[in-house]
Amino acid sequence: MEVIVVGALGVLVLGGAGCQSTSGSCGSSACAAGLICERQGGPACADPTWAQWPMPNAQVDVDAGAPNLESYTDNGDGTVTDNLTGLVWQQVAAPSPYTQPGALGYCADLSLAGHTDWRLPSVTELLSIVDTSTSNPSIDGTFLPHTLSDYYFWSSTPYAGPSGSAWGVYFHNGYSDYNFVTIIYSVRCVR
Repeated sequence: MEVIVVGALGVLVLGGAGCQSTSGSCGSSACAAGLICERQGGPACADPTWAQWPMPNAQVDVDAGAPNLESYTDNGDGTVTDNLTGLVWQQVAAPSPYTQPGALGYCADLSLAGHTDWRLPSVTELLSIVDTSTSNPSIDGTFLPHTLSDYYFWSSTPYAGPSGSAWGVYFHNGYSDYNFVTIIYSVRCVR
C-alpha cells in the first residue's frame, strides 16, 4: 500500500514497491522497506526522521537556542554552497520569471559552473534558504543577492489540493504557499 502526504514540507510517498518521488523512482531496498522518499533528486530515500533534515537558522535564532547556524560559501562561479545542507544554489535568480512547468525546464536545461544537473528545488529545500531574522527579502542577500523581496519563487513540490497547483516561497516574509502552475514567478535552481 502506498500513502502520499503533501504539505508545507514537501511530497512524501510512504511504502510500497513503487516508492516514487515527484522526480522519479527512488529504487533501493530502503524503499521496499517502506521508508520515505522526499527530496527531489537528492538521496534516493530518507529515513522516517526526514523532518530532522538540518534546516539552517539565522544567528539571532541560534542565540535563542536553535541549532544549525546558517553558513554559506561563495564558490566564485555563480554558485553558493549551503555548508549545512550541502546543497549548491544558483547564486542569482533566473533572469526572467517562468510558469512552474517552465521553471522545471529552465533548471533542467541550466548549465552553470560546469554542471548540468540543476533542478527546481523542493519546497523544503527552498525554505532552507529563508533567513527568518530579516524580511523584505527574507534571505541572506550577501550570498544570494538580487532576490526580489515581494516575489514568489517556484518549487518542484506539487500541491495536493486544486489540480494544477504547486508550492513556492514568498521571500518578502519567508512564507510558503501554493499557486496555480500557470502563473509566472521567480526561479532559483539547486543541485
